[in-house]
Amino acid sequence: MMDYEFFTHEELECKCGCKKAFMDAEFMKNLVALRRDLAFPFTITSGYRCPAHNRAVGGHPKSAHMQGRAVDIQATGLKALALVTEAVEYHFNGVGVSQKGVHGRRFIHLDNTHDEATIWSY
Repeated sequence: MMDYEFFTHEELECKCGCKKAFMDAEFMKNLVALRRDLAFPFTITSGYRCPAHNRAVGGHPKSAHMQGRAVDIQATGLKALALVTEAVEYHFNGVGVSQKGVHGRRFIHLDNTHDEATIWSY
């Protein structure tokens, strides 16, 4: 896997240590465009997940993370709102929102695997 504008292999790779980061090219094109247009840094807390790591963290058995078609972005307040507001325009039709608990663990999940625009909370 290569680095993308704004995103390195290391931040997109599976957090289990396997170093895999099989990100979908179309997904990444849209993520880069969203990042460019919003003009603020994204901290990726979860990118690609290998099947073993996805199971270990309790991810959905068909998680878009395992397809390289999802990221979780640490965001709160106006940045979280901007991500949710703009997501569909950049072809992210799956939006998960976690804005409770410890400030540093709040995130917005973006993926492009749904048939129609879908939003949920964690």
